[in-house]
Order: sequence, then C-alpha cells, then structure tokens
Amino acid sequence: MKSFLLIYSDSCPNYKLAKQMLEEFGLAFVELNQDDLHEGCWGKNFSSPTLLVDNDLIIFGGETKSGERACPETLPDKTELWILLNGLN
Repeated sequence: MKSFLLIYSDSCPNYKLAKQMLEEFGLAFVELNQDDLHEGCWGKNFSSPTLLVDNDLIIFGGETKSGERACPETLPDKTELWILLNGLN
C-alpha cells in the first residue's frame, strides 16, 4: 500500500484546495506543516503544497532550493489529479 504525504505551509492559498481534493477522493494521507519544522529539515525543501508518494515520487508541487519555499500558482485540476493517482497502481 502506498503512503501519501502532503507537505504544506499555512500561508499557501493552494493548501486548502489540495487537501480538499484529496479528502474528496477518500485518500488517506499524512500532513506535514513546514511551519512546524526546524531550519534545515528536509521537509522545508518543497513547494507548498507538494504531494509525495512513498516519500519519493512527486505527484504535484516540487523540490525547491534549501530554504526557498514557494507556493505554485496552479494545481492539477480534480480530473487530472484523479488520473495521476489512479496511474500509481
């Protein structure tokens, strides 16, 4: 079974939409709030939001340079995200 990790920052306006889509799909996921992490922690090296599968595969979001957090302007729409998640089998 695959594990899903949603990395986010409270200040990112896309976080709530990403979380809502994942919940509507009934996807079990763990949330990692970057605001609670110490400097240098690996979780701070991702844009907000980022969805990781098995702590390796990035579904949306992405890596950033150390300490340079960013909020992507767009997320996949609900249909695109559903296709991406279903392709993980």
